[in-house]
Amino acid sequence: MEIRNTPELTVALSEVHLKEIVQYLIKLDMICKIAERSDQSAAVTYRLGIAQPGLRYAQADALAKALLMDNVFGELPLPERNAILERIRNEIKGRMMEDIVLLETQLANRKKEVFTYHFDIGEFDMVVFDLKAASCAIYEVEHSTEIAEAQYRHLIDEEKCKATEWRFGTITGKYVIYRGESCEVNGIHYLNVEEYLKGLA
Repeated sequence: MEIRNTPELTVALSEVHLKEIVQYLIKLDMICKIAERSDQSAAVTYRLGIAQPGLRYAQADALAKALLMDNVFGELPLPERNAILERIRNEIKGRMMEDIVLLETQLANRKKEVFTYHFDIGEFDMVVFDLKAASCAIYEVEHSTEIAEAQYRHLIDEEKCKATEWRFGTITGKYVIYRGESCEVNGIHYLNVEEYLKGLA
């Protein structure tokens, strides 16, 4: 852009600046804090989620366009290029859906804790913990219209469930939120994501 004295316009970002930027973006409802817990620690940590799904999809679109312009990527056969782009889009859509479900569940359950719960191997995408009732519900969030046992393998893992009940009380329900029809499979409640989000309102 031929801006004169460009180095003089550059400002180094400190930790204080970064924290201020994060606070502004949270106030503007652009990003949100999503709680995370681990079975290895009592501490609660937070990751930043994008509160506006359009922003995340725009990121995915920009990544796809950048890949299309890459010379190495361009040398791949068309079916491989399409498969890679589709995988990227599906991963982004899956993370978007997870963030939306977590954020909306948090907003609808202000008296409960909502968080992702990590184990050494695997995680529950969402736990809704009611301290007063000494109970919790555990969830997997899947960007899929199909039902598969792999989707709820952690929900039926006895060790994970015992560890969760020891910390957060009786598990009152096990759910998979996905894009297909609501139903029950092997004691796991499959919930249609649109119906689930409407039910929160």
